[in-house]
Amino acid sequence: MLAAAGLEHNYSRFIVKRLFAERFEVIRRDPSKVEFLTRLNDLYFQFQRVGNNYNQVVRAINSHFSNVSIPRQIATLEQHTRDLKVLSIEILNLTKQAEGWLRI
Repeated sequence: MLAAAGLEHNYSRFIVKRLFAERFEVIRRDPSKVEFLTRLNDLYFQFQRVGNNYNQVVRAINSHFSNVSIPRQIATLEQHTRDLKVLSIEILNLTKQAEGWLRI
């Protein structure tokens, strides 16, 4: 029962639940769901890093390029940003499709 309740590392909590007849639930975790959520979290943190570095890239463009090439460099950065936005929308749509499957 201890292993089925997922409390194999917390004996005291299991005993307290059994003594006081608290309701406890057995939660079974699907490793593929856990892996999916882990990868989704990793992707979220990568997006945060992109946001943090975006301003640094703009500063580098402004300080290291001439006035003639700055618009071209900014346009390239904008295009990459649009591509990233399309990718994030696809990920969001796939996550919404998997929402029912992700009930853990």
